Amino acid sequence: MSMEHKAFVFDWEAFTGELSKILENALLTNNSEQLVSFIKDNLEFIKDPCEGEPLDSEWEAGMELDDVHQWGDLALTKFYNPQDDIGLGYGWENAQNLILEEGGKDCALLGSPFGPSQNYFDAGKMGSYFQSASQVQEILQWLEELQQKKPALFPVLNDALKMLQKAAAVNKGIYVTF
Repeated sequence: MSMEHKAFVFDWEAFTGELSKILENALLTNNSEQLVSFIKDNLEFIKDPCEGEPLDSEWEAGMELDDVHQWGDLALTKFYNPQDDIGLGYGWENAQNLILEEGGKDCALLGSPFGPSQNYFDAGKMGSYFQSASQVQEILQWLEELQQKKPALFPVLNDALKMLQKAAAVNKGIYVTF
């Protein structure tokens, strides 16, 4: 069964400056208290991660208080627009396999997990990954060079190139989730 690759232009720099330590601590301790405070302090910037809409007055009612991943999912929306999915959908594995066959990095279309290895952040329980702006630039450059060397690969790599180009154009990272 193939999983749907969802990706979003992500402000990695702001995330590392404002939320990364809070989220990592929550994942280490399984304590959501600081995440909830972050959300409340930034409520005007937080959106529903599924619909992308601003939160309504009943936003806390459906939350599981002990799930740091769910709270983290909500807090992360300060750094991306949930309505602007630039992911590769269900066909991402074809591009990923091709990249690996050509000697590319395993993380080219994903990124790296975030958090402690015993409890990586994973809101959807199917994988969540991040790329910084510099990683996006590096992977994009590699893919563009590969495309120039082997133009026949363009149909398979075109959507991946577009995804990375959108993030690179605004000097941002990427958040990938399934």
